[in-house]
Amino acid sequence: MLSLRRKNKKSSLFTLTIKVFFWTDSIQRGFAQQLEGHPLDIRILYLDSKRSQSQQFFNQLESLYRTKLSEEHFDAIVVSDNNALSLMQRLSDVLENTPVIFSGINNYDPSLHRGLKATGVIEDVDLLANLALIERLHPKHKQVLVVSDHSVTGAALRAQIENFLDNNPIYRDKVRHFVPDSVETLKQKVSKMNIDNVVLFWTYYRDIHGNIATDKDWRDINQASNAPVFMVHDVGLGHGAVGGVIQSGYRQGFEAGKLLMQVLDNPAQPLPAVVSAESDIKLDYQSVVRWGLGAEQEASSVFFNKPADFTERYAREIKLFGSVLVAMTIIILLLSYYLQRIRRSESIARESQAILESVFDQSMQYMGILDQHGLLKSGNDRLQSLFNRQEMRVDRPLWHHKNWSEEARQLLASYFHSSHRQVATFEAEIWSKEHGAMVLEVSLKPFSQQVANQEQYLFEARDITSRKAMEDKLYHRESSLRNYYEQQPVMMVTLDSNNRVQEVNRFAQQLLGYQPLDMLGHYLCSFYCDEKALYPRQVLLQPQQVMNGVWRREIEYRHADGHSVWVRENIRPLRDSDQLLIVGEDITETKKLAKQLEYQARYDLLTDTYNRNYFELELQTALREVESHRRVHAMLYLDLDQLKVLNDTVGHDAGDAAIQFCASMLEEVLPYNAVLARMGGDEFAVLLKDCDEHGAINIAKQIITTLGEQIFRWEDTQLFMSCSVGVRIIDHTAETPQMVHAQADSACHAAKEQGRNRYNLFSLDNEELRHRQLEMQSVNLVHEALSSKRLELFAQRILNLSGEGSPLCFEILVRIRDAQGNYLSPGVFVPAAERYNIAHWIDKQVISQTLEWFEARPEVVEQLGRCAINLSGQSMGNQEFIDFLLARLQSSSIPCEKICLEITETAAMSNIDQALDFFTRVKALGCLIALDDFGSGLSSFGYLKKLPVDIVKIDGLFVRDINVNEMDRVMVRSINDLAKQMGKVTVAEFVENDQVRACLVDLGVDYGQGYGIGHPKPLAELVNELQQLEPKSRKSSNLSPA
Repeated sequence: MLSLRRKNKKSSLFTLTIKVFFWTDSIQRGFAQQLEGHPLDIRILYLDSKRSQSQQFFNQLESLYRTKLSEEHFDAIVVSDNNALSLMQRLSDVLENTPVIFSGINNYDPSLHRGLKATGVIEDVDLLANLALIERLHPKHKQVLVVSDHSVTGAALRAQIENFLDNNPIYRDKVRHFVPDSVETLKQKVSKMNIDNVVLFWTYYRDIHGNIATDKDWRDINQASNAPVFMVHDVGLGHGAVGGVIQSGYRQGFEAGKLLMQVLDNPAQPLPAVVSAESDIKLDYQSVVRWGLGAEQEASSVFFNKPADFTERYAREIKLFGSVLVAMTIIILLLSYYLQRIRRSESIARESQAILESVFDQSMQYMGILDQHGLLKSGNDRLQSLFNRQEMRVDRPLWHHKNWSEEARQLLASYFHSSHRQVATFEAEIWSKEHGAMVLEVSLKPFSQQVANQEQYLFEARDITSRKAMEDKLYHRESSLRNYYEQQPVMMVTLDSNNRVQEVNRFAQQLLGYQPLDMLGHYLCSFYCDEKALYPRQVLLQPQQVMNGVWRREIEYRHADGHSVWVRENIRPLRDSDQLLIVGEDITETKKLAKQLEYQARYDLLTDTYNRNYFELELQTALREVESHRRVHAMLYLDLDQLKVLNDTVGHDAGDAAIQFCASMLEEVLPYNAVLARMGGDEFAVLLKDCDEHGAINIAKQIITTLGEQIFRWEDTQLFMSCSVGVRIIDHTAETPQMVHAQADSACHAAKEQGRNRYNLFSLDNEELRHRQLEMQSVNLVHEALSSKRLELFAQRILNLSGEGSPLCFEILVRIRDAQGNYLSPGVFVPAAERYNIAHWIDKQVISQTLEWFEARPEVVEQLGRCAINLSGQSMGNQEFIDFLLARLQSSSIPCEKICLEITETAAMSNIDQALDFFTRVKALGCLIALDDFGSGLSSFGYLKKLPVDIVKIDGLFVRDINVNEMDRVMVRSINDLAKQMGKVTVAEFVENDQVRACLVDLGVDYGQGYGIGHPKPLAELVNELQQLEPKSRKSSNLSPA
């Protein structure tokens, strides 16, 4: 078989081995089924290699196809049977790389297509499966006779069987070959066999003379056989053979067609692998029954030619009988249904008649039947009660009764006097003895059919007295609402379904400056300033603006004189109509105020530069921009020098003018994309976009130079302005806006301390800036600790060097933890707290916590010798703190004589009068006063006699090296002797070893404090340790002057 596809036209050449043969026909059907729907033109040729298998015939075929393949080029070639594949192998030099797809190959071996680009489907007849099937169906058989023919295929099959027997020797005695020379020979052979034998027909296409077997031959063989005949192919199946594990020619062709399409659709891909066609068990039911084979274990799906059961044989008759039965049942059901409907209709008619009569009598309306002259023939109870039963007469027309009003009589009479009496409805007034004056809605309607050749009319009347009264109320209410609509102090406009103004109140006319005729009938949007604004009905499609059924928006209207008016519209659809009610509020002034507030939120009112809030937003944006490491910005922090002097000498107006002058100078110097903001007072900040360190420094220099060259004039005053600039490069090292701000501020303060009128570049390696930044960070920690009361009390022991007195003498210290839980050095946060004026807050909380701690432990207070608390110089000058301290000491249960307040010598000397006043007020309560760090000042001895202090704490600067430095020893002796002469107690600081302690004892110093005596510890821990000590003498130390 050959298949090809040309470039411009698809066609296929199909060459089969034997013409008009069952197996070949099956392959052809399967192949055609697979290719159905594909644009291939199939041509079929037959080799007839089964009929003639001489070498001369094969040589002629080779010559013929060599010529054909030389003249035509095929996309692919499909062959069937071993002979056709052998032919293609001999033509491999002509085929070159043309794909070859084979099918129906027996005894397959890859060498069969060596030299070819080939794949295909092989006939893998499962002999073992067939033998197993025979064992199941006919377990008593003794021998299996395998029939094959004299063809090349038959020889290959016999070789395949021999190979199987070599591998499975248990079947060697049971399986026998039989190669008959003719069909007659085969018939004679099988006719002599008995039921103990089995015939396995493998292949017999041609006899020794080349004659091909036919359907008649299969039938004759099966009829003549005295043993069951099994098959391995579906050729001849259905002519009396039992069946077997069948190889289908149709499946061979179908699978070959599938491989062909894969090859043609994917020419650049490698050929698919060789596949084996699946085998199926097929059994002829009649033959199984004939031979009495045990097929009970086989699935029902493997049987064919099975006789139909009763329902299948008589399906037509059963179907006809069922149809007749169903039809008769339906007819009977329909008759029953219609009889029930007739009975139900009669019952309903009787019920309806009764209901109609009951409705007529019990109706809440006034109902009656009149003849053609207006005489009442019948009336319900309500109609009779209306006219009063005694006074009602039936011998005269209805309108002659005296209860009708004159207008009602005329309407009734005119209806019956008219020749065209159709349905009529009108309102009529009547007087009732029971209800007084009433208004009825009267309806007259002629019956569709005459009764006794006379026309009759239905009279219905409904009491609408209450409705008429309600209508009058509604009319008055509408008048009131209209007046309310007009008098409302808000804009009210009603729009019709076309968005045109239908109503407008007086306030709206005055607000917009138009007359009613200028607005009525016009589109409301024609009065908007924005021509693209949404129509009110379009606003209704915006669900996010709805609130309780009202849509709100703010929109700008155009006044008649041209100016704009801002209105807050409230749009509500009116129920039961297609109108819109718009209630508007004049918010023009609110809009102006909002714009002003928006301006103030971004700009500084004095300089028209940006303010702090806007600058912080820009700084956040800048930090996000540098996260990618592709951009670098810079921040400058400016502090104007000597502006306080200008304010104090000339006035704040001059100071404001100077700030405005500097802002204008800065705007001239800075690049166009820089952000300049006034941060408050005399401080400015600049954000330089896409600016590196070199550029930022150049701009800082330009700012300093420009301000220094321009003269600020105010009346008679002339002044050269200067500033200090802190520079912080914003790159990947900048983490938060607060950090960048603080670091630029630190650099600015460093520039001021270096002499002002200069710049300082922040660097992470600059120790001074890092220390200042650490101070600023510590200020934040102090604030957090104060707000959450997280100051921790520590204490350091003060030792009586004479060995006497209570061991519970110590100085209160304070500690703060950072975010990582580590203690922050007091040398960092205490100076920072004093720099930023929050030291008195620390002192206030230390006083409170210390006193509360002792108040909760009266047993410790009883053993306490002295508790020293250090105060800042700022606290001494803060009146609020002094008032708190005095009040707290007075209210405390702790004896004041056990409390010692320490003030540094420098703080006391800086304001001697303030110190004297503070010391006097505190000592009046009984507290002790200690002068800390004595000796560090320039005039310590001169002021010592003026201050009412009890204790002098010698500065550790002189104490630390007293054992090795004679000069320090002389200084300590002088201070100690002078203090003793003045009646003061002395305490030496920084006692760090036993040698220093021994020297102090020799010099007669009273107390010592330092690491050599004890390290600072948490207050509770230190008190617990000191309570364990047994003092040499329980005699209290005398801390008062001798």
